Amino acid sequence: MEVRDAQRCSGLTLGGQRFLSDTTRRRMETAWRACRRFAISTGDTTSVRQGIAALEEMCRRRQVEMPDRLRPAVYRVFIEELLDNARMLTVRPKEVVAATVYCGRLTSLLADEFACFAETPWVLKHAAMNYPSDPAGFLHDVLEQVRALSTAPEFASLRDTPWIFLSAAVNNTADPAAFLRRVAAEVDALAADPEFACFRDTPSAYRAAAVNHPSNPAGFLRGVIEQVEKLRADPEFASLRDSPSLLRLAATGYHSNPAEFLRGVIRKVKALRDDREFAMFKDMEWVLRRAVVGHAADPAGFLRGVARQVHVLAEQPEFARLKDSAWLLRAAAINAPADPGAFLREVLEAARCLSEAPEFRCFRRTPWVLRRAAAGYSADPESFLLGVKEQVAALAADPEFACFRDTPSVILAAAAGYPSDPAGYLRRQKAAKSKARKRHGRETP
Repeated sequence: MEVRDAQRCSGLTLGGQRFLSDTTRRRMETAWRACRRFAISTGDTTSVRQGIAALEEMCRRRQVEMPDRLRPAVYRVFIEELLDNARMLTVRPKEVVAATVYCGRLTSLLADEFACFAETPWVLKHAAMNYPSDPAGFLHDVLEQVRALSTAPEFASLRDTPWIFLSAAVNNTADPAAFLRRVAAEVDALAADPEFACFRDTPSAYRAAAVNHPSNPAGFLRGVIEQVEKLRADPEFASLRDSPSLLRLAATGYHSNPAEFLRGVIRKVKALRDDREFAMFKDMEWVLRRAVVGHAADPAGFLRGVARQVHVLAEQPEFARLKDSAWLLRAAAINAPADPGAFLREVLEAARCLSEAPEFRCFRRTPWVLRRAAAGYSADPESFLLGVKEQVAALAADPEFACFRDTPSVILAAAAGYPSDPAGYLRRQKAAKSKARKRHGRETP
């Protein structure tokens, strides 16, 4: 509509009192009766009428005459735009009335430049509902802020949870940097508290507490711990007990109904595991879970991209020695899709430096442990390795696991590969060994 262009160029809003003439109001009522039946389909005729009144006020202020004979058609187009916007953003029509008045159809929010918001549709809703005169302009500002914040050395420690930069840019437009400083200070305090040591391999929980529960982050984490224990004890989620970080994610990010979230993850992972196209990931549950949880909009597309990237990396002479460490190639493809080669070089260099440290000489014959530390615990690989050494010693001395003393590699795999629950991993290995022995006994003539 011509009037919308004029309104946009004016740089003004439609706030303040309306001064529609009696003549205009009579014409509005006549046109309304002609399209009222269509408006009923919105389920909220009151909001529709308010939007139409705002549209008429826009015409008055911008001095654009609405031909009386076209008024019913204009109203009908407005209602169609409103319904389309509500469907597109999955909101009630009343929530996008203002944005529809200013912008018409909000298809600009689906432009390629905003494709990064596909997995965070709440941002699009926020833009339309809180910045109705220019939601696309707001999104441009958000992208610019996110780029500036994520590249600032001051906030380097937050880069592995990019949603924090998005939250700062969207919800703290006045001073997102100050917000991030407060979050970083709170995260450091929570990470240093022994009560919450169980979250150290999932630091996103500290950040979720600091960002979403600023009045009582410690209380929130205590609730998460309690919820995780309930989920872990639930037989329905026994298959997820080797992924405590997923249980924490459910309790942290979906605390209103974590069980339903986990059921969805299990269902979607099974569908991917049963798909022949992804047979190479069949025994790598964590990759399938990452696809389902981290790339909910298109998990299959994510897995295809990982498979392509792993193949490319494996063919490069530079990484030929890693062909027997497919997990690391996958980690590079998953954690650093923009430049997995650079990620691998950094990991290998960090692993080399760790191997030269006297306290870590014991890992020189198992370089995968050093790489695991460098790849998965880049912020503090030394603490991870010291923890592995302590865990290995404790597990080897535990009478429950005496059967593994002649296979120390299994104990090392538990300590380094399952640091959150190494004992649980060993118990599963014991159960598998016992089952295999029984089966072998039955098969022996």
